[in-house]
Amino acid sequence: MNSTRKIGLEPAQMLRLAAEAFRGRISIPLSLLREWAARMSGKATISLEPSSPGLRVRGEARALGALVSFGLRVDAEGVHVKGDERTIRFTLSEVELSTPDDAPGPLADAIRGGAIDTRNPATLLGNMISLPDFIVEAEGRTVVIDLMRIPALAKDQRVHTAIAAATSYLCIKDIRVSEGSIDLSLALLPGGPKEAALSTARAALMPAVRYLWPSGGPRA
Repeated sequence: MNSTRKIGLEPAQMLRLAAEAFRGRISIPLSLLREWAARMSGKATISLEPSSPGLRVRGEARALGALVSFGLRVDAEGVHVKGDERTIRFTLSEVELSTPDDAPGPLADAIRGGAIDTRNPATLLGNMISLPDFIVEAEGRTVVIDLMRIPALAKDQRVHTAIAAATSYLCIKDIRVSEGSIDLSLALLPGGPKEAALSTARAALMPAVRYLWPSGGPRA
């Protein structure tokens, strides 16, 4: 199945997004993010609501035998371009945790007793679960992800290099959530002319590197 179909994008929507990109702004319907969250959340129930300029996330999940309700605000910055990195910084705030009075287990007891420090949700997240490689920082209220480490991009060097080159010329400089959409503002040469030139050079040299060292070592 086409990957755009998996996230609900129809051909007409793809054309609209392409036209918007030429004007320096892309608006993605919030319904698409809700659909993606529903598919990725597994056994958790998650709702997403705009809280301009960020997003309010609420949900319920069962952990250590207890039903836990949670809520938090998420604000995102634009994509930072440097070398092969394409990072986005998220700020987590206004965290709420609750559980029923009769919920069993140590987690429920800790939540009811106020023993969990919700002032530093990123640190809490990093201490509770094993973070994937694309999360390069989780400390205090800040989570930073490197888009280039997402498995779908990292596993294919040609795709990785091509996207790095393309985003060195045009990339997202601002992310804001409005009533029904996520609005992305685009910028030319986000990392400056030098970064664009280096990314282009890497993309141009990649075919030669793959030919000379197809298995990661010198050609015999």
